[in-house]
Amino acid sequence: MGILDRLFHRPPQHESTGQEAAQRAALAHDEAADAYGEEVERTRDSQEKLAQERVAQEEADRRAAENMTAEGDPWG
Repeated sequence: MGILDRLFHRPPQHESTGQEAAQRAALAHDEAADAYGEEVERTRDSQEKLAQERVAQEEADRRAAENMTAEGDPWG
């Protein structure tokens, strides 16, 4: 159903749309898989991993700062 069909309140044509929609979805999936190369995927994965490590380190630093006393590190 297109935007103009929605504006003019036209009912969808179900007999042709179901099969065409499945074909369009399959084609879009194939095109999306081909849109990015292997190197781009690896780069994105490594960036996500680095971001997760950074968040974990910031959380550890925050907890360590909360455990500090006025005299310094109580374990040192």
